[in-house]
Amino acid sequence: MASPKICSGCKLTLPAKEFMVCSKCKSKYDLMCANLTLKRFTSMESRQKSSWKCPECCSYIPKSATTNTTSRSHSEDIATDHLNIPLRNKPIRDLATSQEDCTFVKEDKLRAIIQEEFCSALKNNIKDLIRAELKITNDKIDSFQDAINFINAQYEEMKNSLQEKSTIISALKTENEKLKKDVKELGNRLNIMELHSRDSNIEINGLPENRSENLTNTLNQLAKIVNYSLVTEDIQHVTRVAKLSRESNRPRAVIVKLRSPRQRDAFLTAVMKFNKANVDKKLGSHHLGIGGTHSPVFVTEHLTPENKSLHAATRKKAKELCYKFVWIRNGRIYVRKDENCQALQIKSTDTLSLLN
Repeated sequence: MASPKICSGCKLTLPAKEFMVCSKCKSKYDLMCANLTLKRFTSMESRQKSSWKCPECCSYIPKSATTNTTSRSHSEDIATDHLNIPLRNKPIRDLATSQEDCTFVKEDKLRAIIQEEFCSALKNNIKDLIRAELKITNDKIDSFQDAINFINAQYEEMKNSLQEKSTIISALKTENEKLKKDVKELGNRLNIMELHSRDSNIEINGLPENRSENLTNTLNQLAKIVNYSLVTEDIQHVTRVAKLSRESNRPRAVIVKLRSPRQRDAFLTAVMKFNKANVDKKLGSHHLGIGGTHSPVFVTEHLTPENKSLHAATRKKAKELCYKFVWIRNGRIYVRKDENCQALQIKSTDTLSLLN
């Protein structure tokens, strides 16, 4: 590996290109020891660089041929004294160099230049960094904006759909309320029609079943027991009906349709009188000559399914509130607290809840 080039003046390593070579002694000097600026060095031609002489060689050039011995001796003394002076403290310029305007940069100015260059570079770097970050942020904002626009479109679609569904639901709700009202009115009308269709009917519960039974004969025998005059022509129809619950062990009820509501009321009155006269032996299966276990027989009006449920709930509520009387008249349910209170008609469960 080649040894580094050394400046003959300051004994420091020379730069790669910015140095001068003496045309006479071939010594190498950096620009400071050669008393040259970088601007001057770059503007010099090759001819000037090849003919350049170092300060040391320039100091040995004689002034003229006519100089006397004393002058030469004095000049040699000056040259000898010059050799003892450091080259950096008193550099000697050639004629061309002395005519060049060389400006030295002071420390404060150099620091200001470096600071300005550093600030400029830092400012540019910061601008580039900020610009890059802002570009990334803008891209993210654009993506967020696209997502928000998509969500907003979906929201508007859902909102419109919800408003449409709300309108439909509101219309259906109104229609449902109207239908409920109509159904209730129709139910009341149907209940009234059923009451009218059953105003001549009586219902007999607890009558034991037999395969060979004759319900007409049984009904005639029952009328005789309660002392009511009933002929076969007064019985328009008699039959057993299906149970409400198949799991029930009770016999099926018997429905009897008489000629008129007046006959029905007279028959029920006769049964009521018989039970009052025979408190200990109320109407039962043994009165009808039916063998087996004795079971009570109940004769009542033929109620609609709705009134049957309401009658059962009324009897339960009256028992809880110590009401003495619960009865049915012409398909309507009545209650009375005691003998001194007024009778109340139970039309629905809402009326039943008002009892106290």
